[in-house]
Amino acid sequence: MEREKQNSIFLSLSPLLYLVLSILLFRFVWVIPYPHPVALLVAGLLSFLQRGNRKIVFLKSAFRKNFLSVLPAMEILFFVGMLIASWAHSGVLLTMIQTGILFLQPDYFLPSLAIVSAIAAMVSGSSWTTAGTLGVALMGVAEVISFPQTMAAGAIVSGCYFGDKLSPLSDTTNLASSLTHVPIWTHIRHMLKTTCISFGVAIFAFYVLNVYTLDSNQITNLSLQSESLLSGPNHQIFWLKFIPVVLVFGSALFKLHIRLSLLLGIISAIGFSISELGFQFSIGKSLVYGFVSHSGNDVLDRFLSGGGVVAILPTEILILSAVWFGAVVEGYGYLNEILMHIKNWAKDRWDILLSTMGTSFLLNLVTADQYLSLVIPARAFRSLAEEKGIPEKDISRSLEDSGTITSPLIPWNSCGAFMSTSLGVSVLSFFPFVFFNLFHVILSVSLLLIAKNKFKSSYLNKSSS
Repeated sequence: MEREKQNSIFLSLSPLLYLVLSILLFRFVWVIPYPHPVALLVAGLLSFLQRGNRKIVFLKSAFRKNFLSVLPAMEILFFVGMLIASWAHSGVLLTMIQTGILFLQPDYFLPSLAIVSAIAAMVSGSSWTTAGTLGVALMGVAEVISFPQTMAAGAIVSGCYFGDKLSPLSDTTNLASSLTHVPIWTHIRHMLKTTCISFGVAIFAFYVLNVYTLDSNQITNLSLQSESLLSGPNHQIFWLKFIPVVLVFGSALFKLHIRLSLLLGIISAIGFSISELGFQFSIGKSLVYGFVSHSGNDVLDRFLSGGGVVAILPTEILILSAVWFGAVVEGYGYLNEILMHIKNWAKDRWDILLSTMGTSFLLNLVTADQYLSLVIPARAFRSLAEEKGIPEKDISRSLEDSGTITSPLIPWNSCGAFMSTSLGVSVLSFFPFVFFNLFHVILSVSLLLIAKNKFKSSYLNKSSS
């Protein structure tokens, strides 16, 4: 019986082993242009063949459910592609970059990126809206002043997820709150202490990294380069071009769906293009194929040229590949077996909270959707939490500490794919610099382990006495 149990655990985890091996194979041995989609397809196929005797109807049902869960994210990605192209074509993006250069100082650049992104995400309630609009402009500032793109992306993602996590307008914050029946403000207050500590440590780390990245001569050179971009009659800031930005963030404040918010940003930007250039075929071409900049500044042209629907297609393929992999894992019983093993392992309140976090991370890996990483663990562990007398707010915080926070750290997760596509930096490249997300996961897990060890020590002391 013990051998069967061990074999069952190994077989249940085998899809993840196939995925890791496939990624290593296609990234470092047989190097191919898009290793992650291929790795997901191969890992899913091997897992499918391993349980080929199962009915195909389970696979179809799981695929349909997972596809419908990520379909809104895939739709939003197309809107973001068109938004970036329309803002670049109309000069809105250039205006935002110039304003950023005017106010963001190179010697405090990384902390500033994180704080500005955090405020915007808290106001809008959406890390996606912030990254797809303000985040793109901030990356443009980093490009113009020759600041490392990977570090800038890490700071922006950190700020986006800190602000999103503590915003009462955030969909994930509201979802975690509703799943556990915890009032939204109680949920947010319960997250404040650890979340603020993690963000404070992250800001300090960004400052230290900023200091060691740039010396005084580089800062002087960057300042001169910034001034040259802002000088001249062709580079005056046209403040009316902030109207699309105000529309996007203003509509988010009124809880308008993100698709409608982005659509307002696209239409208003197209309006600027038509008013300045007249109706031209190039506007529609930019929306589909991306904008090509000819400003005369090579660095700026390299950044402004992009966007469009076509640029989003590789990301959409990546998400669909993850949906296939997740459908096999869920439809053929691997996921349910893993959950059962985790439930059998969880004996006390700290095990249950750690299991909630671990399951959220696992679901981010296999389903490509952060909403499922919140919904399934909440349902799976809520009854166990009630039996052990665990406060519901502890479960809701654990869901966010893992499900929300780790979603942008996985390349094929819809959040990771979105951040990578919007900011123009791969997830694996900005991963080491997403200090808030990394610190927060480490802090949350460490606090649970410390509490568990203290309880064990106290229990043993009482027993010996």
